[in-house]
Amino acid sequence: MLQGLGRDFAFAARRLLATPMFTGFAILSLAFGVGVTTAVYSVVDSIFWKDTGIRDPETAFFITAPDSEQLRPAQLSQPDFDDIRASQKSFSSVAASQQVPVAAVLPSKTELMNADGVSGEYFRTLGVGTFMGRTIEPQDDERATEVVVLSEAMWRRRFHSDPHIVGRTLRLSGRPFEIIGVAPKKFDGPFPIGPFATSLWVPLSTASSLQASRPAPDAGTRARDRRTVAVVGRLRPGVSPGAAAGEMFSLGAALDVSRPQHDRFALRSLTPRGWGVQTVPSVQQTATEALNKFELVMVGLIALVLVVACTNLSNLVLARGIGRQQELAIRRALGASRGRLVREQAAESLLIAIAGAIASYVVLQGLRHWMTVDFPMDRRWTLSIEPAVDLQAFVVSAIAVLLSLGVFGFEPALALTRSADVKSDLGHGSGVVGVPKKQRQRTLLRWQVAISAGFFIIATMCVKYTIEEMRHDSGLEMDGLGIAAVNFQAQGWDEARVRHDLDRVLDEVRRQPGIQSVAISTGLPFGTYGGPEAALGTADKPISSRSKAYTSRVVAATPDVFRTLGVRILAGRSFDYHDQGASAVVVLVNETAARALYGTTGAVGRELMLQFVNVPGGGRPAVPATVIGIVRDTDGGRYLSERRYPLVYMPFAQTYDPFLTITARSAVDAGSAVGALEKAIRSANPDIALEYTGTGRTVLAGPFVFLRALGAIAVGLGGLTLLLAMVGLFGIQSHTVTFRTREIGVRMTFGATAGQIKRMVLKDGYIPVLQGFAIGVFIGFAGRALLRSQMDADISIIDPWMFLAVPIPLLLAALCACYWPAHRASRVDPQVALRTL
Repeated sequence: MLQGLGRDFAFAARRLLATPMFTGFAILSLAFGVGVTTAVYSVVDSIFWKDTGIRDPETAFFITAPDSEQLRPAQLSQPDFDDIRASQKSFSSVAASQQVPVAAVLPSKTELMNADGVSGEYFRTLGVGTFMGRTIEPQDDERATEVVVLSEAMWRRRFHSDPHIVGRTLRLSGRPFEIIGVAPKKFDGPFPIGPFATSLWVPLSTASSLQASRPAPDAGTRARDRRTVAVVGRLRPGVSPGAAAGEMFSLGAALDVSRPQHDRFALRSLTPRGWGVQTVPSVQQTATEALNKFELVMVGLIALVLVVACTNLSNLVLARGIGRQQELAIRRALGASRGRLVREQAAESLLIAIAGAIASYVVLQGLRHWMTVDFPMDRRWTLSIEPAVDLQAFVVSAIAVLLSLGVFGFEPALALTRSADVKSDLGHGSGVVGVPKKQRQRTLLRWQVAISAGFFIIATMCVKYTIEEMRHDSGLEMDGLGIAAVNFQAQGWDEARVRHDLDRVLDEVRRQPGIQSVAISTGLPFGTYGGPEAALGTADKPISSRSKAYTSRVVAATPDVFRTLGVRILAGRSFDYHDQGASAVVVLVNETAARALYGTTGAVGRELMLQFVNVPGGGRPAVPATVIGIVRDTDGGRYLSERRYPLVYMPFAQTYDPFLTITARSAVDAGSAVGALEKAIRSANPDIALEYTGTGRTVLAGPFVFLRALGAIAVGLGGLTLLLAMVGLFGIQSHTVTFRTREIGVRMTFGATAGQIKRMVLKDGYIPVLQGFAIGVFIGFAGRALLRSQMDADISIIDPWMFLAVPIPLLLAALCACYWPAHRASRVDPQVALRTL
């Protein structure tokens, strides 16, 4: 048997080497199908199915409470946690955590980060160790020790994987903390996706002194009303989740009855909170419900690409095997069993699968290198994509190879040897008269083309959206603009300290080479929120009621703001340093506000009443101001768009807000401006934490970054699917021409020309392509409508030019796939074709 297998493999190898074009197509198709599938699975696994590093997560439970019709980890007070920890019997250990923003002084800059204050039992309860060093222990929490544990991602990216990091000092919110350990790579907190991921952990007892972002509680607020911690417990062996839920409900009801407390949100005053328990994985799944749908779509699309690749190979093998039907019939007539013939065909397919697996590994490594990026999802957080070839990815690759082997190897082998009428096969020779019935192949080709066209149509929307972004005039000059946002409320700084340090920042930025101007503002005209809103009134249009008043955003800024942002002053003048807090209030208004308030008459020199509507201690009286200038309209809202909103600019010296934006314009490029801002801020005061930094386009472009990536993915998948579809079309057409050799000979005998034969074969190939394109148009429009509903821009779903951008490459590719079989058909020698008729 072994000798027989050896001969089969040797024979298969000789046949594959004798047909290099077929072998190359087969290996490349399999390499891209399996390689892309495994790479995308690795990406999805690293983002959505990431192992949180929690030991036996199904026995780790959050204490939960009803909120907005879904369960979430309850926010308990410290006294509640102490009582539950002392009274509960269902858990072997319970721990509390509290998320707080901290200003971390890193080697390159100071950043605002998510930190978790955790009780001493936290890491032991979750069953999480450390990559190096130790975790936070009960004595650290009891003594309020200033120690910190870093996440592995923070240690690797911010400290460049320093192996001697343990024992060093890290300043958090102006206080020194000793680094005692680095968490395992898999553990970024119970919610490791996006902005929920934790960068570092400190003892819970020290968290309250770091969370300056929370306003101080009222003097009459009791400790039990300050609900800031989430509680997690490890279930005791033998205790059911139902029993634990019942105990938590009873404990919660007892606390509410014995120690009544008003709900700080005034939603369920003096009513039982309905405490229960929920496993950590189920809470995680609820928190990422929207992302779960996206991951299923991604996996489905890539699985479809794999199936398409495998079935394409099946078509190629069938087309190649048709020429051997008479040979197979002769061998069966001489006594060869069907099993022997299938084994021989399977040996050839197995060699292709092995070579394809090796090639797919090369493709996978290249894609992993290309996909390992930090993808900006928003201004405040970046999605880190790090696909890894672990055991799960290896299993997926093995399953993909076995699936491909079964689909393109054994199934065609069985199909080629299915006929039991050996005499009929010997009589028909190499072909039959008439078009072969291959509905499965044509149906697959139809859907391949449809998917390709759909991908390309969606991609055209992303491309057009990006073109619109590049052409659109937002009212700001993006080139050379750098932006840094600072949240001084999260750092707990008062106004006097902020103003003093900002003066130093301005001086330091101006000293940086290449800087043309620098400004500070409470937000920007669009893109970054900040600053109050105000109801506006004039002598002719007084503020009658706040609900019916004409409202506007107010941006308080330093005098150089218009020069820095590139916003033109159309009339009047800008601020100057004489417009201080004690002087008369002056404002500039944009074109939209000027038209609405003053019509066609001049606005400069007119009086404007401002009544702030969203500041602490609302209900302030209206403030009179003098309009000293009119500035050009800019985009409004959160991202680039063509909408125009009313906007009022005030001197920063006359108003204040702790959410500030520092902008700088460089004569070199925007990247230089960002670097100058970071360097100057660190030099002025290293304790100033940056919430985010970036160029004007990266910060204000918003969804365009995502759209560019989505467009690249759509074009890539569309191109890959189109390539596979064209390979399949080539296989089907070759198959068809081989079947119709005798028919072609008969037609040419009766006078058909070579051109007529070519047109016949091309028409036969183009029918499923055109049908697939029609289906693809529907898929593309549906995808564009779904994408359009999620985007903040006026991009049409139906574009006339799309019917040129998509069909032309599709039809040209189909022409290339059909031409060689059509050319081969037109060169058939009628005498040879009819020799065995």
